[in-house]
Amino acid sequence: MTPHAWITLAIMAIAAVLFITRIVRLEIVAMCIPLSLYLTGALPNAADVLSGFGNHAVIAIGAVFVLSAGIEESGVAAWMARGVQRAGGSSESRILALVCSAVAILSAFMSNAATVAVLLPVVISLARRAKLPASRLLMPLGFAAILGGNLTLIGTSSNLLVSDYLMRTTGTGLNMFEFAMVGVPICVVGILYLLTVGRKLVPTYTAGSVGPGSVLPEQLVTDYGLVSNIVRLRIGRASDLIGKTLTETGLGRDYKLAVLAVTRRGNFGDKWSMPSPDYVFKRGDELYMEGPEVEAWRLAEESHSRLGLAGEHSVEKFLDHGFALAEVSVSSRSDMIGKSLRELDFRGNFGVSVISLWRDGKPVSHELADLPLQPGDAMLLAGPLNKVHNVERDSDLLMLSRPSEIRDFRKAPYAMLCLAVALVPPLAFGVPLAMSALLGAVLMIMTGAVPAGRAGRFMEWRVLAMIVGTIPLGLALERHGVANLAANAFVGVHGYLGVPGVLGGLYLISAVISITSSNAAAAVIISPVAIMTAQSLGLSVTNTLLAVAFGCSCAFIVPFAHQCNLMVATPGGYKTKDFAKVGAGLSLVVAVVAVALLTYL
Repeated sequence: MTPHAWITLAIMAIAAVLFITRIVRLEIVAMCIPLSLYLTGALPNAADVLSGFGNHAVIAIGAVFVLSAGIEESGVAAWMARGVQRAGGSSESRILALVCSAVAILSAFMSNAATVAVLLPVVISLARRAKLPASRLLMPLGFAAILGGNLTLIGTSSNLLVSDYLMRTTGTGLNMFEFAMVGVPICVVGILYLLTVGRKLVPTYTAGSVGPGSVLPEQLVTDYGLVSNIVRLRIGRASDLIGKTLTETGLGRDYKLAVLAVTRRGNFGDKWSMPSPDYVFKRGDELYMEGPEVEAWRLAEESHSRLGLAGEHSVEKFLDHGFALAEVSVSSRSDMIGKSLRELDFRGNFGVSVISLWRDGKPVSHELADLPLQPGDAMLLAGPLNKVHNVERDSDLLMLSRPSEIRDFRKAPYAMLCLAVALVPPLAFGVPLAMSALLGAVLMIMTGAVPAGRAGRFMEWRVLAMIVGTIPLGLALERHGVANLAANAFVGVHGYLGVPGVLGGLYLISAVISITSSNAAAAVIISPVAIMTAQSLGLSVTNTLLAVAFGCSCAFIVPFAHQCNLMVATPGGYKTKDFAKVGAGLSLVVAVVAVALLTYL
């Protein structure tokens, strides 16, 4: 080997040690790789060193993060999660099967980490209702998300990277669902393992929570007893409320009712809003109110309006249309002590409603407006997320729970349309995925499915940094003959173990690199080896690359091998040995199925 080949191997080895030990942040190590290659002369051309920044796969992966955010923000994922919650019942096996199936389907089209983030609080809520330890469900949740990433081209970053390398090498990349032929059996067998053998190995820990300061909105609703207090008032043509402002109706002053939201029929469905004091009511408006039922009936009778119970899903409707819940406490040094909400004009100043108050160990929901506040009073707030965040910054109040994330189902059609824009052109017309995904991401922001000001926070910058930093490393390994030497070694393996040995070896090396660094790094480094091996032995280039892609997704045996594992480790109370115990068998099962199918297909 040439000196530059040894230098490249040394850089890769040092980076691997730093990736494993986590002494330095992963993204910093990744960014130092191209700098080291340039300074040592291994890649003297700056265009080669910076090639990762302009790589099509990087653009596509960044766009997929935004698309995933749109699916999450619009409530499509929450709608699916809610179906799991309702169908699960109290059976652990049924809940586990539904959770694993749902997360696998979602992660085929969303970032794996985003999928886990969406379903994590739902699964914990499922565990509470079924009286199960959360640890029984959370590890399977993370593993199923990783398995689901094997189903499509956009399921995980390593799939996109191996396809991009194939495109640059042969001019033709992998199809959107080309992974599914092997990915579906892998996913099915993996989930069956989790439902049988894995279920017996998953530990039972009683500790676990969504996270510090986080409370599920459903839990807040239950604690404060809101469902039974929410009523719906419809303003008919004979109603005296028509033409009156919210202030003029005296709902809070005369009837002790808090208006949570108003729906008004528009050209494209109902429009939900939290009315301001000068909001003018019109015929057909529906008011969702919280307060004494007797007062609500009195209002309906005196204003000639129609009243009905909002139903058990009223809170879900409220949260599904851009509203958030949060719990705050009155500080012991607050200037609000001794004053009522009416005196403080709380709603006018903060733009949110106080819909219940907790005092002396029980909820208080009647006559809130005139109740003098005391130190330690806990109040449940409802309103637009940005208004709730304004309350969080007020020094008189202490935030007891982070505002619940909003989900606006009105944006769901836009999100699904944008996803179709990203996926259909590559399938139907051969448009590069980077272009269609970028267009879909831009439309997600333009339609409001993803707020423009928050688009950046949905990017997984560490993943992008790992990809940008390791692409030049893969180029250097290929250019200085290291990849060719590795391919020759696999030719030798073929003489002893045949095609299964070659594919199994590629799978194993990809898995090892993925576990010790990242799946993106493994895909970049091993893809050249896979193609050279296939060309030397006359094997299917597609199958050798798929072996690499599936090996990159084999990240089950250590918590730090995949972000999904890290996300469930703390709330599940897991130890490293727990991942090894459950993940080892899963890794073996997945490897056998993948190699067998790729060998004989």
